Amino acid sequence: MCYVMPCSYIIVDTLKGQVYNVNNIMIKYKLKCRCTAEFEGWFPSSKDYTRQKNKGMINCPMCDSTSVDKAIMAPNVKMSKTKGEPDDYMVMGESAESILRKLNKKIKKDFQDVGKNFAREARKAAKGKRDQKFYGKATMEEANQLLDEGIDLFQVPDYKDN
Repeated sequence: MCYVMPCSYIIVDTLKGQVYNVNNIMIKYKLKCRCTAEFEGWFPSSKDYTRQKNKGMINCPMCDSTSVDKAIMAPNVKMSKTKGEPDDYMVMGESAESILRKLNKKIKKDFQDVGKNFAREARKAAKGKRDQKFYGKATMEEANQLLDEGIDLFQVPDYKDN
């Protein structure tokens, strides 16, 4: 998943000869290396991430390897806020449990369970060949491949009552 956040920097892509004003919207990906290091990367678009990845332009800051992939992330959706309101917030554990139960119930009621075929169905949905109202299971490798293809994912915690 990607983070879309406003920034106040200018980035120059010397290979492409472009200047990006990141006062506009940038995408922030959580990246991971085969050496297990995790770090952030900012990109003008998911296509730019894919282009840079395919050309070996993304390097791990710890080991300098180009074996870097997107990590699975939860979305960070920024809503307009009133002055003085904190960016992050907490809820009581019991409330969170209730919210997770409702989310899981809603997904299982209104979405199609595609089971282990999630990756195949996600590719169909990305191409507009099916709706996006489905859920299922994907291996970590399949999830990383989908992310590399620019397909956004959201991992929903499966809350089970004790």
